[in-house]
Parts: sequence; structure tokens; C-alpha cells
Amino acid sequence: MKVERIDHVAIRVKNMKEACKFFSDVFGMQFTELGEIKDVDARSSIDSLGVEVIEPLTPDGVTAKALERAGEGLSLLSLKVTNLDEAADEMKSRGIRQVGKMDGGGLRATIYHPKDTYGVMIELIEYKDKHPIVTA
Repeated sequence: MKVERIDHVAIRVKNMKEACKFFSDVFGMQFTELGEIKDVDARSSIDSLGVEVIEPLTPDGVTAKALERAGEGLSLLSLKVTNLDEAADEMKSRGIRQVGKMDGGGLRATIYHPKDTYGVMIELIEYKDKHPIVTA
């Protein structure tokens, strides 16, 4: 599989507004709210550097359960690949379980179970030149 680069990292937090303020104050990051991500029951904001902050939408959803179990911290590592179909086939051949899939808005992605990838959810993502949700 050919990985072009790290696309973004997602950090799971209890309070997105406080976390965004922290990263803005300390590192000068400027976040754009992406809104709700229904598949993982989360709300999200992202910086143009590729730091995404996610918080639970509901107290008993997937993100809230992960937050309760593992605490705040790195949730997802997104890797931009040149060919998602080939990358997904390789992951499957290695027995790495796919837990999610996205297709639309100019990108395609597959997401893999953290128990198979050393405790970090891995997303493989494919899009043309520039990530369609980052404007800077």
C-alpha cells in the first residue's frame, strides 16, 4: 500500500470548545467546526494543519463510551493513500477489521478497529489534490 502522508489526527475530548481554545491559545491553531459525525456520534472541529478535535454528541454513544473507557487523547490517525481499494484489500488480507466507511463530498475512506492497530483507530482516506473540508 502506498501512503502519501498523514492526513489528520483526531483527538477525543470531553469539551470541544475548551480543547479548541487550548490549542488556539498555546499553538495558534484556528478551528473550523465541521459539525456532527453521526457514524461515531460526535461533533468535530478541525484546524488546517490537520488537528481534529471531537466530542461526544450523546452520553451513551460510541465516542462517549471510548472517552469513558480510554479517556481523552488520540482517537484516530488518518492516512492519505493513493488507491483506497488496494489499501482496503491489503488491510483485509492482514485480518484488520474494517469498522466504518465513507464515500462522498470528494473523498472516500475506510476506518479500522483500534484493537487491530495498536489502540489507535486508523482511517485510510483517498481524495484528489486537497482535502475537500480544509479550506486553508
